[in-house]
Amino acid sequence: MKKLLSLLFKAAFCIAALAIGVYIANTVIDKVDPWKDKVPEKITDIGSPYKFYYDNLTDMEKHAYNEIITNIYSMPEKIRIPTLDKDGIDNVFSAILADNPDLFFVGRKCYLISQGIYTYCSVEYYIDSEAYPENKKKLDEVCSEIMESLSDPDDEFQTELEIHDFIVKNCVYRLEKDEFVFSSAYGALVNGEAGCEGYSKATKLLLDMAGIESSVVSGTSTDADNNTSSHMWNAVNINGDFYHLDCTWDDPVSDDGKEILTYTYFNLSDEMIADTHSDFSYDFGCDATAENYFIKKKSYFESYGRSDESKLVGIISDVLNGGSREVHLCFADKDAYDDAVSELIDSGRIYKVLRNVKKKTKVKMSTDSLSCFPDPERRILTLIIE
Repeated sequence: MKKLLSLLFKAAFCIAALAIGVYIANTVIDKVDPWKDKVPEKITDIGSPYKFYYDNLTDMEKHAYNEIITNIYSMPEKIRIPTLDKDGIDNVFSAILADNPDLFFVGRKCYLISQGIYTYCSVEYYIDSEAYPENKKKLDEVCSEIMESLSDPDDEFQTELEIHDFIVKNCVYRLEKDEFVFSSAYGALVNGEAGCEGYSKATKLLLDMAGIESSVVSGTSTDADNNTSSHMWNAVNINGDFYHLDCTWDDPVSDDGKEILTYTYFNLSDEMIADTHSDFSYDFGCDATAENYFIKKKSYFESYGRSDESKLVGIISDVLNGGSREVHLCFADKDAYDDAVSELIDSGRIYKVLRNVKKKTKVKMSTDSLSCFPDPERRILTLIIE
């Protein structure tokens, strides 16, 4: 009997010990991974309301994203996150930087730290917590001024156009070693200097504030000499459809050193931009053309001949009456472009066009001189009325 009781006691002890062990193990697991079996929810009231790269992450990566974006603005030394490997944290951090252009103070490096049973990430900051409030104030002031200057905030196309024009007119393309300048919205909007990443992040930041869906897009660009390089631009949702927008490439310098404003890369479809931009980091399905600048402004020509002269007179008149002197014309193909240049510029016919324009506007203008900026590669002809 004693032996039987002893065996029963041992069995009970083993069962109890096993139960305690399971309890302890589950407690440890819960401490290590409180996000397990929880469905992540996209945070839209911190950072950008439009977080497109977040949607490409796994559930655990999304949880890590949410933990980082919730805490990063206080610039902590480390942030606790779910257990991820190097590829996982790289995915998360790349998505955070792409989605949230207001993180101008955050560098490109993010390290994984394991301490006991917990995992943390440590983020590089371009500036310290003492300098951040003043920098943020400067950026907020510029952004507020731009928002207040919008002529019709309810018109998505016009708002996008005015944001595009501000950035192109007030930012100079630079590639500096100081990444805080050239890779951030701060560099583009406050310092007025940026690389393509700064241009695109400034564009997204302002579009975010205007309530227009957009994202940065990274990929490969190919110039007129067939040179390729890494590049960044934007995808923008205007009136229900996504378009490509590249403010960097719309900010060129002419052969004589004069900076000019162009709309060559304003709301292009995938097909329209395919010759110069490829390897998109996110497929937004840019198939529409209705909000393309030239189509919207009715300055797009399938062909060009003498019969199109009255249309051109109307285009130039509308531009002048609208307060501008820059006329941007786009042609469907090389033949149409060549015909227009031959008919208008080479033959001097443009001056007869200007004389007819003068009859339709009260704006003071010259009818015997103008500046012309041809772009045969993109089939764009820019006329500056004097």
